[in-house]
Amino acid sequence: MIFRFLQITCALICLNPGALSGQSPSFPIIMIDPGHGGSAMVGSLKDRSNSSSNNAVTRGGLKEKDLTLEFSRILRDELLRESARSGPPVSVGLTRDRDVNVNFIDRAAACNYPNTACIVSIHFNAGAGGKATGSLALISDRKRNRHYDLDYAFGKGLAAACNAGIRQFIPEAKSRGVITDGHLHGGLGSNFFFQLARQKALGKVPRCFLEVEFIDNPKVEAAILTGDREAKFRAIAKPIVAYLLAYVEPGAAKR
Repeated sequence: MIFRFLQITCALICLNPGALSGQSPSFPIIMIDPGHGGSAMVGSLKDRSNSSSNNAVTRGGLKEKDLTLEFSRILRDELLRESARSGPPVSVGLTRDRDVNVNFIDRAAACNYPNTACIVSIHFNAGAGGKATGSLALISDRKRNRHYDLDYAFGKGLAAACNAGIRQFIPEAKSRGVITDGHLHGGLGSNFFFQLARQKALGKVPRCFLEVEFIDNPKVEAAILTGDREAKFRAIAKPIVAYLLAYVEPGAAKR
């Protein structure tokens, strides 16, 4: 099956072209946000649109912003491949498809389709002195999230699916489940979630950050980021693909 690649026509996004890929823009859309990008902070604190260019770095110098884009492209390709093979038919969007940083107003606008089915922001983690491991999902805190239970269930399943992929290379890795954004920005939470909440069409669309792994851990770096990283990322993506396609399957009890 030949896929058509449809450019997002929103004027804001034309400044930083992402791509909506799939058979038809009328199919359920899985939106993927490759975290960070570029070489500088963009947006502003005042309007809560600021996005940092990079956070985590491996001991070998690999940057989170590059890994998120690499993994997101592979995840997109695997989603489309499996959708074409066995269904359900989907389209897949990226909020960025090159090394640029995009402020969170524009990232949220890129997700704002009437048939957006879910939104996943891809990140890689760091912390605990380089000794931590595990996949986790981050969602908006209950006190400002009317759809907390929906996001929690979506994020929990997504983290578990990601961890199933990681365990192929790090057998002892555990899913860390779901955490909330209450610790971010002095308790205000994620700027991305704030901007998504302003897109009324996305009210009941589940969304979360997926922290794939702790890349400042040398064991993680050696296991999944060295050697044939593309093949490893494809293997990690496969259970995520299965989870997301099952989630958007017509008739699935997801809302």
